[in-house]
Amino acid sequence: MMTRRTFSLALAALWGSRQLLAQPTATLDSLVWALDTIAWEPDDPPGSKYAVLHGDRDRPGTLFTYAFLLPGGVWAPPHVHSQAAHVAVLKGTLKLGFGTTANRGLARSIPAGQFFMVPGNQPHFEGSDDQCLIVGTAMGGWKTTVVG
Repeated sequence: MMTRRTFSLALAALWGSRQLLAQPTATLDSLVWALDTIAWEPDDPPGSKYAVLHGDRDRPGTLFTYAFLLPGGVWAPPHVHSQAAHVAVLKGTLKLGFGTTANRGLARSIPAGQFFMVPGNQPHFEGSDDQCLIVGTAMGGWKTTVVG
């Protein structure tokens, strides 16, 4: 018997497949990103960079994928995102902590190759001792608000 959760996951997979199939003019080159070809935009904290790889972060109810490049020694202040984010660390080691105070001693190290999730509206902060690249997927209607 199919549970509600299994049904929801199947529906999400079908929706994602439909989105890819709806792009008949897509080529492999338009669906692959290399670090040196990403169209980066400056972001906060100063020195960090952000890019939307696919989708539209401002369009509610649609998936989008983003990349975030954080230079070594830089920390983002406590903040929340309006939607949950599912994130993989691709380069470096991200230090992630939850709370409205940036207590770096409580931040957990998440090295390249690991995956994590931050719930929507969960106060958190992050930084890195070395250059760190993360790639995440979330739902559009994305807003970031500094807290604390």
